[in-house]
Amino acid sequence: MTSLLKVDNVVKNFGGLTAVSDVSLTLNTDELVALIGPNGAGKTTLFNILTGVIPPSSGSIVLAGREGTVALNGKSAHKIARLGLSRTFQNIRLFKELSVLDNVMIAMTSRYKEGFWSSIFRSPKFYKTEAQMKAEAIELLKIFEFQGQLDTAAKNLPYGIQRRLEIVRALATKPQILFLDEPAAGMNPDETEDLTQLIMKVQRTFHITVVLIEHDMSLVMKIAQRIYVLEHGSLLAEGTPEEIQQNDKVIKAYLGEEA
Repeated sequence: MTSLLKVDNVVKNFGGLTAVSDVSLTLNTDELVALIGPNGAGKTTLFNILTGVIPPSSGSIVLAGREGTVALNGKSAHKIARLGLSRTFQNIRLFKELSVLDNVMIAMTSRYKEGFWSSIFRSPKFYKTEAQMKAEAIELLKIFEFQGQLDTAAKNLPYGIQRRLEIVRALATKPQILFLDEPAAGMNPDETEDLTQLIMKVQRTFHITVVLIEHDMSLVMKIAQRIYVLEHGSLLAEGTPEEIQQNDKVIKAYLGEEA
């Protein structure tokens, strides 16, 4: 594996509170990594930093991807998305009134640089681009078995299927790294099992790096190749699922004494 994203000594302060404290980690190409820890450990804050939602107070984040080596510090979320980092959120953020197809096509606009006047006046170039986006979106949705629901409003999909659509929409940006923030939240066991298979399918089909925050340890231990553990904003441990399960500090801090 080749190093894709290198995070060195990242800190995030909110006033007098340190939410992320001197965290360093590396994400490699084509791997599945989990980020776990108790509530309030700083997991989502770290995701927000890596995807440009909020800036770090200090530290460096460097992407060695398809655009070469790029420092992500100071870049907006939109620019970071264009460089190949995409994410989902704890709370589903679909355009509920729009169709399945439209949700995915909207995500694709970040990759298409249609000119302002071309869009306003609906030039031939605009319609050509729109047709290309539509065809690409349909092909992507077919991979995830949405072909019979292209015109269905997102709000009318079952909860687990909305989660699936949100992941497909993130994939529409053609990411190098996909960040999933508690994708199994609110799911029943059957939905969680479907999600587990979906995440493995995404990683296997698109050969991208997938990073997930998740509290469902059975899901994490089943699919993660490496795990980072946060506690009180600091990195507590890193290793394979087997190593994490046997780590005394992790057992005491998170998995429970009985683990």
